[in-house]
Amino acid sequence: MTTPSDRPTILRSNLGRMRQLGAGHHIVEHWKAERLTAIGSAPLSIWFIIQMLRLGDADHKNVVQWAGKPVNTVLLLSLMILTFHHMQMGLQVITSDYARGKNKTILDLVIKGGTFFLGLLSVISILKIALAPAKK
Repeated sequence: MTTPSDRPTILRSNLGRMRQLGAGHHIVEHWKAERLTAIGSAPLSIWFIIQMLRLGDADHKNVVQWAGKPVNTVLLLSLMILTFHHMQMGLQVITSDYARGKNKTILDLVIKGGTFFLGLLSVISILKIALAPAKK
């Protein structure tokens, strides 16, 4: 049987012991990044909704011309990049809360790969429209 004097004395504060549990500053940085992408996506989403309502009765040619304008192309690309990055970070938070071990690793890879693929697909689609030669 061990007595209290046989146990090693730990001379760390509670904060010192908590630091051993992981990098807490990454959580704060992740939280800030999520908020920044949300703040950036909000005005872009409002702009996009207004533009889609404005283009509601437009034919394909007019929509392609609209998307081909440099300002609209840049805003669409910004919206897609911010949206998919925000989505990836949000899903990552969910998996970090509810998944453990190998399942978490697999889910993280699926989420990162899936959001990257969908984001890349949307960026390529926008660029294809923007860089397409104008049809008469």
